[in-house]
Amino acid sequence: MIAACRCYFEKTGRRITFEYSLVGGVNDTDEDAENLCGLVKGLNCHINLIPVNPIKERDFVESAKENVMRFKEKLEQRHVNATVRREMGRDIDGACGQLRRRYAKAGR
Repeated sequence: MIAACRCYFEKTGRRITFEYSLVGGVNDTDEDAENLCGLVKGLNCHINLIPVNPIKERDFVESAKENVMRFKEKLEQRHVNATVRREMGRDIDGACGQLRRRYAKAGR
């Protein structure tokens, strides 16, 4: 997949954006950040970090804010552009993943 991304950039000159869902205790450690940096090394890209939203049907837990910021800082220290997606809609179960749950419960 990364080879295809490199080919795409070479042909188009367009920066690639990756979406990286951070799951607490699964892929939000310093080691995970280092591995991600190694994966995209030399690629003109941007990483959009997305802290996972809690969903009752899943065991996934949200990364602590400190872990999210440390992960982002680790990427930036290695010269990988990164932002943290702004949270929206969680208070009304309208955040990413939560709407799916409400739709599925309605039996549609």
